[in-house]
Amino acid sequence: MRFGRTSRLLNTHGVNAIILSVAGFVTVIVGVQQGIFHVAPGYQGTINAGGEALGRREWLLAGVGAVGVVGAALSIRRKRLSVVPVVGGGIVLFEVFRTIIIAWNALPYPLFTETTYRRSGEPVMFILGAEPFMLIAGGSLLFGAGIAGIRGSTHREDGDEMSSPPSTSA
Repeated sequence: MRFGRTSRLLNTHGVNAIILSVAGFVTVIVGVQQGIFHVAPGYQGTINAGGEALGRREWLLAGVGAVGVVGAALSIRRKRLSVVPVVGGGIVLFEVFRTIIIAWNALPYPLFTETTYRRSGEPVMFILGAEPFMLIAGGSLLFGAGIAGIRGSTHREDGDEMSSPPSTSA
């Protein structure tokens, strides 16, 4: 009896958090492979400005995503571990916005404004690449996985309690 009830709860509540966290982790992994900024030469497509190997920042973001997946998986049994994907998603989102703000202020050219490149004299435009958008999506999915784990845990706690048999005292 107890085994059937636990597996039913696992199927309805725990899997949602795990699926969301795995999707967030995959999105973070794909996102760190992309470039933060692109250089768009006057309407002829885009050129990826980044192409170097993964740095410390990217490895840390991937690790945070992996910890979020583990936290979501363990939140099936321990409600308090549902906070791990929430914190992981928050860290990823914070890092994305911090990187965009720092890079926005450090670029010699303004973003999304056509300017003349000093070496070639051709019109270029610096635009955001795919990485910030992918990491925002990944961080949001990790955050959502934690929320799904918390909500699933509250429903599970209400349903797990079995009432004591009625007393037949006469």
